[in-house]
Amino acid sequence: MKIYRQHINEVVITDDSGKAEYYSLNNVPYIVHLNEKNRNETFPTGAFCVEDLNDIDDEFKEMVYRRCHNLPWEILETARLRLREITVEDVPRLYELYSDESITGYIEPLFADYAEEVEYTRSYIQNVYCFYGYGMWMVELKENGEVIGRAGLEYKEAFDGLELGFMIGKKYQRMGYAYEICDAILKYGKEYLGVNDYRVLVDKDNIASINLSKKLGFVFAGESVTESEMTSDGTMTEHIYMVGLYNN
Repeated sequence: MKIYRQHINEVVITDDSGKAEYYSLNNVPYIVHLNEKNRNETFPTGAFCVEDLNDIDDEFKEMVYRRCHNLPWEILETARLRLREITVEDVPRLYELYSDESITGYIEPLFADYAEEVEYTRSYIQNVYCFYGYGMWMVELKENGEVIGRAGLEYKEAFDGLELGFMIGKKYQRMGYAYEICDAILKYGKEYLGVNDYRVLVDKDNIASINLSKKLGFVFAGESVTESEMTSDGTMTEHIYMVGLYNN
């Protein structure tokens, strides 16, 4: 599910740098139309620019509006779950979900300093969502909006496809939620992002995630990678991950 058409009439299109500066300073959502007469003009950093007005559809306008007002983009829905972008307000809930050692025993923990995690989240929204259009998203129950984990897709150097990541809080495991949302994400990636190649990196001892990945269609052929990660107390440690590859 992708939400658009809610705020499309509130987005301004301009080819004037002065007006763009005004809109930027006054938090007005706008799109810059680049053309021959403004090629040498300077527009505000982070402005959404297009050369062809035909590239501006309702979904693009909605995205610009949400980026301007820091509203999360809703990615998709399944029978029981909703997937959306993270917000700074989600950080306290993440600390609750990551508080269980069974979670942080297999994946990198959050920053020990709450303020650092908040700043990281702000940066992630601006630099990952805005640049790539995808990333790690929040998983919530449709029935009550409760956040139960996160899952999503990320670009990794030296790999042509995208990497699938997922974390479901301990209380919500063994209910089929991880498979339900990850299967939907892979379909979204293929149909909406046009990507067919994926990989997962799973701790060699995380049997449950290895089995889930295989159920999703990932194949483990013995390849592994070693990554250095920071623990919750600030020290560095090495982690060995098995590599699962997917092409469908």
